[in-house]
Order: sequence, then structure tokens, then C-alpha cells
Amino acid sequence: MMTKSTTRGHRINYIDNLRWICVFLLIPYHAAMSYNIWGEDFYIFFEPSKPFAALVLFCSPWIMPLMFLLAGVSASFSLKKRGYLGFIKERFIKLGMTFILGVLLITPVLSYFADVTHNGYSGNYFEHYKVFFTRITDLSGNDGGFAVAHLWFILVLIIISIEACVIIKIVEIIPVKKREVLGLICFIALTLAAIATFKIRLFGEPVYTYLFLFLLGYYFYSDKNFIEKLKVLKWFIVPIFLISAILYVYLVEYTEGFYRFTTVCNYLAFILGVPALFCLGSLWLDFRNDVTGFFSEISYLYYIIHFPILVFCQYILEKIGMNHTGNFFVTILLAVPITLTFCLMYKRIKRFGCKNN
Repeated sequence: MMTKSTTRGHRINYIDNLRWICVFLLIPYHAAMSYNIWGEDFYIFFEPSKPFAALVLFCSPWIMPLMFLLAGVSASFSLKKRGYLGFIKERFIKLGMTFILGVLLITPVLSYFADVTHNGYSGNYFEHYKVFFTRITDLSGNDGGFAVAHLWFILVLIIISIEACVIIKIVEIIPVKKREVLGLICFIALTLAAIATFKIRLFGEPVYTYLFLFLLGYYFYSDKNFIEKLKVLKWFIVPIFLISAILYVYLVEYTEGFYRFTTVCNYLAFILGVPALFCLGSLWLDFRNDVTGFFSEISYLYYIIHFPILVFCQYILEKIGMNHTGNFFVTILLAVPITLTFCLMYKRIKRFGCKNN
């Protein structure tokens, strides 16, 4: 229904679990980008590899759409708890400060390694800051210039959160009974809008699609009754999603000329991937223990710091002569525990500081 979610005031376990699983997928996902077959520059590029590129192709239609929809679900509870001003303030403080610090401390690492590997840069890391802040190109940093890199998600989330607050406030003017009647129409309209804007890019990303997904998460996927109705369709949604995603990988990697069919499979993997994973999550991931609780707690920090650790591992392994196939697997085996260790250290330092205060 088109009302503010009243599912429950505390966290939903499968939402938290879906979020940290998506975040933890980013290390193998980004490691595989170093082997892409579509000619995209990356901070460190080894060689085209269809098996590794398949991981990126399989995940790319749904992983970020799911992240923004999950953000919308979380916003439904956060807005209820904090109110509009408190919610926007929290966005600017938590996300805004993270973005600024990330651009100063995290993304320059990626840019530095890109400049070293692609352009033969020979200066030290701190000298490269001059290059970082003066070479402004596409903001990816793949060419050694200024980089937003993976922190684009945080920047877009800030923008979307503000836009969504305006829309939600306007919708509240409509009487509740009328909103309930218009619920199905609004769901269809938001879904179609997300699909229609999938190819419209700002900052190189389908920002409008992410806005509509955020609103779908806020109004519908945060509603327990909606999820129960969605689960009825799981035997239809999940198989078609998997078939479409696998076909998309196959068509991109092994065929030429089937552009329309490839596009259809890409869209189906995007459209059905989010509800399919929500169905599976609500069925199998609705639990919490010490491990999942820890992963959920550190997922935000893990997201922020994983990328420079990953690229550093790739670079060192390349320097010691490891073959490219081995580099992929060993990078993951190193980057995951190193990232987790830094997260654990931060958590303990933070807890120690709280105790002292």
C-alpha cells in the first residue's frame, strides 16, 4: 500500500543479511573487473577472461539496484524514527563526511595504482596527490586522475535521499484512504519508471532508476504484507531471473548480433533479480546470530575500505610474479580477511573510546 511502512520498528534480519552479502560480493566482483572482456579500463587490468568476466555480467544487472532498494527499505524505518530533518541531517553527517574523507584518503590509493600500472608513474604516493587533484576526467580514476570510484554510491544515495524526502512529503498530502486505493497503480508506475530510465545515465549511473527503486523499497518492500504476496510468485520470479541472468552472460560472451535478445535478458535479470532475491532472502535469510550480526554491523565500513585493499593485493601479487589466474583467487583470499581485520580493529577502537567516555 502507498503508506508509510508500519511493519515493525526494529531491524529486519533478512534485509540486513541481503545488504552485507551484496557488500561482501564486491571483492570478487571488483577483482573480476580486472579481467573484463568489454575493454573497460580498470585500476589494474590483467587480461580478458570470460570465466571471471561472467561473475561481473551475472551480478551487474541486479546488485546495485538491490542496494538502493534496500536503502529505501531502511529509510522507511529511519524516517519514522528520526523525522525528516533528523533523517536528512543523518544523511549529511554519516554519508557526507564519509564521502569527503573517502575522496581524501581512500580513492587516491586507487588512482595512484592506476597511474603506476597504466601510465608508468614513478613518483611516490604523496606526490601523486597533485596529479589526483589536477587531472579531472571521468571521475573513475582508472587513468590515474581524480576519482570518486566506488564512493559514487554514497554520493548518489545522498542526492536520492533528499529527492525522496520531497516526494514522500508531497505524497503525505494525499489522504491515507486514497493512497491505499492507488497503491497498485503507484507500484506499477514506479516499476515502469525504473525500467524506462535504466539507460539514462548521470555520473555514469542510472540515477533515476535508483531513485524509483529507493521509493519502491520505502513504500512496498518494507511492508511485510507486500513481501508475503510477493513470495507467492517465487516459483515464477526466481527461475526466470536465473535463466535470464545466465542467458545474458552467455549472449555477451559467446554470441554476436543478438543485441535485442541480449538487452531483453539484461532487463529481465534487473527487473526480476530484486524481487527474486527478496523472496529468497525472506525465506532463507531471516535470522541473526553473532556472525551475521557482526557482518551486518561492519558492512558499511567494509564497503568503504575494501577497494584499495583489493587493488593493493592485486598489485603486490603481480609484482612477485603470480600468474593472472592465481592472482584472482589469492587476491580474494587475502583481501577479505585483511578487510575484516581492519573492520574489527575499528570496531574495538570505537568500543574502547566509548568506554573511556
